[in-house]
Amino acid sequence: MSQIVKKTKEDGLSLRSTFAIMLALSLSIMAFLLYTTYQTIKSYNALSDATDDYIELQDAADSLMKASDYLTDEAQCYTVLGLRQHLDNYFKEAEVTRRRDNAIEAMEARLPKSEALEALKKAMDESISLMDREYYAMSLMLSALDDDDIPSSMQGVTLSPEHQVLPPEGKIQLAREMMHDDGYYDQKNRIRSNLTQCIDELKRGTHGTQSTMERNMHSRLICMSVLIVIQSLAIVLLLWITTSLGINPILQAVDHIKRDQKLPITGSNEFRYLAGTYNSMYTAYKKSIDSLSFKASHDELTGVYNRAGYDLIRYSVDLNTTAFLLIDADKFKRVNDDYGHETGDAVLRKIANTLLVNFRSDDYICRIGGDEFMVLMVHISKDVRHLIENKVIQINRELANADDGLPPVTVSVGVALCRDTDNPQELFHDADVALYYVKEHGRNGCCFYEPEMRDKPEGRD
Repeated sequence: MSQIVKKTKEDGLSLRSTFAIMLALSLSIMAFLLYTTYQTIKSYNALSDATDDYIELQDAADSLMKASDYLTDEAQCYTVLGLRQHLDNYFKEAEVTRRRDNAIEAMEARLPKSEALEALKKAMDESISLMDREYYAMSLMLSALDDDDIPSSMQGVTLSPEHQVLPPEGKIQLAREMMHDDGYYDQKNRIRSNLTQCIDELKRGTHGTQSTMERNMHSRLICMSVLIVIQSLAIVLLLWITTSLGINPILQAVDHIKRDQKLPITGSNEFRYLAGTYNSMYTAYKKSIDSLSFKASHDELTGVYNRAGYDLIRYSVDLNTTAFLLIDADKFKRVNDDYGHETGDAVLRKIANTLLVNFRSDDYICRIGGDEFMVLMVHISKDVRHLIENKVIQINRELANADDGLPPVTVSVGVALCRDTDNPQELFHDADVALYYVKEHGRNGCCFYEPEMRDKPEGRD
């Protein structure tokens, strides 16, 4: 070594000599280092596979809920609109696309005999049970519409004698009530509850697997560190060579950190581990920021989006397939005056909860003022007037129910349907004009904006 140091002082560092010496020093430990590296890579791949499995199975659970919601939407649309297309769409999903069945099959393949699978099967059983009600409601519609083209799956459904003698209007009304009453939504909530349990079980199982894999990786990395210490003198001689494997990735990492981005997984194994650890911390940090953003964009009293949240959402939706529903509590000031602000707050929470129950999980519920709410119904067509009208009727029916000890209230709703525009303020204005029309014509209902409606007076509360 003294000769090498002397030669280095005289002639500079000889890469050829350095590699020759490194080869002699490294042969004795190379096999151990390679084996440890291989085992670490295996642990990393196993950890990655466990994460991928969790993501795939969570997607399967979400797919079952989306399929159930889709069946609900099509069944409700059929009972409200009476269009055969919705009935056909319903059975195409149930018997051809079969997303719910595919979700069960995916879970059975990956996690047979697991609690997550049992929870998912319970959600499926609840969804199938819900179909009995949907079949009966749609059978009422077929009978009311005198449609003899009965899907094969519904041919075994027999209407009760008392329902068979109902007039067409009575059958249609009964079908709509069956698809929108509390019993129907209770079953929907049980499906969601089972899916939540399924995802919680997936998280617990994945966390256990990850912990085991991380312990294995940690012990092997300690072993690798010991071997690297033994080679430290040789690493000093290879400093210039390792620049491309260490220094350059660090410089790239600094650039990514300045741009608030995750680090690229490049360079040496040690840097890859460092980047992976940083990325995990980065993800946890972003989740904390998201939590703060949630508080900033959600109303503290009701839990729905606040005005700031609405201002962000309105520019992210496709206005051509979105309906704006501006909702105002009728004579809400009397509630505060007669019962006090504490009761008034409870009524606002009841209104928010009623909106959440009666609209889809994809729709956005926002509280944009004291007693004023906005609902953005996304991904819809323009032929949803009856659906919206029925939702408003159901909402007012629930708000008028005083069994919970709160004073009964009603809401007025102004609706602006999809428009080919890039300015959400135009739709808000249309909905506001329609709301004013409802207020001027008795409240407790909804109105759809029409161009011939006159604008609301300036300064209206």
